[in-house]
Amino acid sequence: MEITQQNIEDVVGSILSNARDELISKTESELEDYWYFRYDKTASKAWNLYKFTQALDLYCRQCRTWEEYHYGYSCVVERVRDKYLMPKIQKFLELNDD
Repeated sequence: MEITQQNIEDVVGSILSNARDELISKTESELEDYWYFRYDKTASKAWNLYKFTQALDLYCRQCRTWEEYHYGYSCVVERVRDKYLMPKIQKFLELNDD
């Protein structure tokens, strides 16, 4: 079988479509499955902040896609910020209180 540009596009398109379908089929509470940050007590605050912001960005994208599908585009930024991001930020700040 010859690999063509179209084959590659079809496979990549299928992977992205399946990932989106899996995401939107989740319940709101199951979005927590996309939160990957774990505080590393052996690392510096700066390193933890760096890893936290990366995880927050990824989580934000997943939550936004889910929210847009289920509740539309209106006020999606505020919904994602208030329902998903601010609780993570508050918890991170609590871990750094010392």
